[in-house]
Amino acid sequence: MGFRKYIIATILFLLIVAAYVSSISSGDFQVKIVELGINKTLPIYMWIIMPALVLFVATILHMIFYGTKGYLQRTTVKKDISKLAMLLNDRLLNKSSSIAIKTPEIKEISDVLNTVEMKITKDSESSPLVASTVKMIKNIENGKYISAKELKLPADNIWAIRNTKNRLHDDENYAIEVIKDVQNYPTDLVEEAFDIALSNRPVENIKRLTQSKDLSNSMVQKLLIKDADQLSLTNHEILEYIGDHSFTNKELITIAKNYKKTMAPEQLISLFEDLSSKNEDLTASYLYILFEYQMIEKAREVLLYSQKGEFMIFKALLDLKDAGKYNYSIDDFIIE
Repeated sequence: MGFRKYIIATILFLLIVAAYVSSISSGDFQVKIVELGINKTLPIYMWIIMPALVLFVATILHMIFYGTKGYLQRTTVKKDISKLAMLLNDRLLNKSSSIAIKTPEIKEISDVLNTVEMKITKDSESSPLVASTVKMIKNIENGKYISAKELKLPADNIWAIRNTKNRLHDDENYAIEVIKDVQNYPTDLVEEAFDIALSNRPVENIKRLTQSKDLSNSMVQKLLIKDADQLSLTNHEILEYIGDHSFTNKELITIAKNYKKTMAPEQLISLFEDLSSKNEDLTASYLYILFEYQMIEKAREVLLYSQKGEFMIFKALLDLKDAGKYNYSIDDFIIE
């Protein structure tokens, strides 16, 4: 029975009872309780319907209370369900959601969602918000750049980074901006901007852009490999680039092989001689150059002052040379 019907039916019932009692006895009845200070005279029909009237009022209050409570609970659940859609949207964007959810069962679901990685497999039409996010993510995956105002994500978010990379490929000038302001961008983003700039600008321009910038080993290596084609850097500048980083002999030999194609032998020998004199740990790369250019006596001089267990490959090659059995290329050996 509906709330309104219940009220109408109850009032009709009370009126019928009151009319029936009044038709039987129209007199009054006095209730007097001295201890409680009660002294009341009312028609008999009023005394008859009063308990039912009190119960009726109590029932109405009970129904109002639990009806209001149920309404508030349903409203909370409805709001939490809409928040769940927002949480799903945040997880699609790889954001850790801080949306407050009150319903225990839904909160348990939200806690689980906050710990899993969401991946889009097909378009969504279930929610306008989620559908819009899915479309935006697919555009980013397809290489389209979306303005930061529209994306509204922290700079370190994976989709924000991916979106910024799209911008790098669309706008070479933006790659230059990133290189100029490396401290405000993630390392992988800076390296990608560097690769784009390096592929489109001469080494001389890159050198000016990166002055006083902290470049990674791979960035310096790429710069020197490109310089091997252009020979824009002096030996002093090359030494500065290498000296500020921790290169292995193997990495330096890779750089040397590229410079060998264009750089004069005496310049390359001088470069690696200076490297080894500044850092003895790089002597193996210098010995590689000496053996490559058959500077055997100079290599012998370097090996003469080395420790017993050092440069064993080069010492073995020197022994083969002295025995007239040297018919190997230095590139046949792995030099760390």
